[in-house]
Amino acid sequence: MATASFEAQERIRSSWIVSPRADLLWFTAGGAAAAYVFWALWRFTHVPLLLLVAIWAIVFDETHGFATISRTYLDAEERQRRGRWLWGSLAFFFAICPLLVFLHLGDEMELATVLWGYYHVFKQHYGFMMMYKKKNRDFKPVDMKLDKIFFAAAFYYPFLTYPLHDKEAAAMLPFPIIPRLASLYENLLLFLLILATLAYLVRQVQKWKGGQSLNWPKQFLFAAAIPVNYLLLRSGMPLLGIYAAVTIFHNVQYHRLVWFYNRNKYNLNNADARKYGLATLVNGRWLTYVAAAALYAIVFDVVPRFVLPAGVGLMNVGTRNQIIFSFFAAPGLLHYWVDGHIWKVRSDPELRTYLQL
Repeated sequence: MATASFEAQERIRSSWIVSPRADLLWFTAGGAAAAYVFWALWRFTHVPLLLLVAIWAIVFDETHGFATISRTYLDAEERQRRGRWLWGSLAFFFAICPLLVFLHLGDEMELATVLWGYYHVFKQHYGFMMMYKKKNRDFKPVDMKLDKIFFAAAFYYPFLTYPLHDKEAAAMLPFPIIPRLASLYENLLLFLLILATLAYLVRQVQKWKGGQSLNWPKQFLFAAAIPVNYLLLRSGMPLLGIYAAVTIFHNVQYHRLVWFYNRNKYNLNNADARKYGLATLVNGRWLTYVAAAALYAIVFDVVPRFVLPAGVGLMNVGTRNQIIFSFFAAPGLLHYWVDGHIWKVRSDPELRTYLQL
């Protein structure tokens, strides 16, 4: 009886990043719900897609870009540690985007941005998976391999096959789609996905029978992050809407994670908080953080809507307008780059402390 009771406790015992309620509300179910609501408003209530995208861009996306700025460029300690790299990155992206448009490579830059954007979203979910694995000591070699393979296969399958089901996406490819090869390609990816899924499920059954923890926070993350992409990438929604709906999940996760980090690092009751400079002033209280993020969103999203003619984008005609647009688009690429380097938990002991890992 004692052994059975211990095994039952092991199966349900879980550790969360913030708390069960906060994690479910922001990192898993709540983030997915935001994406579903975005899609449902377009599909069933026929809210204009451009209005939905504008709300997403201003309220969620630009502000989450500021979240990265707030804990890097505004942080005196981070500037001292990474200053040359930070300023070099900023100069590079604000220069390269207009340059590529000037060289008539705007279409290629847009395709690269879409590919990088989806990878960026994947990497954040992957990062949460690894945090849940660390929190729950889910480090057995077989589980490390299976989790990574299954999640990558399940998350990327709808994206890698998306151009085969959507003309707009197919038009962005630099090569034509040959139907016979496309069918073989899709069937091969589907076979690999089924294989990875079966292997993952068999392993979970083995763990359950052996009385091992299934790491429920990780399972909730998978259940939230994987299905939403299948719905969106087969929904017939225009690409711009899909990009926004996929990313809004990422935005919701990111805002809560950064605020958790900020609260632990820039707490005004902490004697060392003042050494971080402007970051403490901005991130120490939620009201100043929201106000600064709103100002950033106005500068990089609201203002361009008045500066540029309606409908201007990287694939529209008019070099002058494209160059202006690319300047305002540069912070997004800068965010992808910087964000990919500042959340390396394994190699950054201070980050592990602030995230309570």
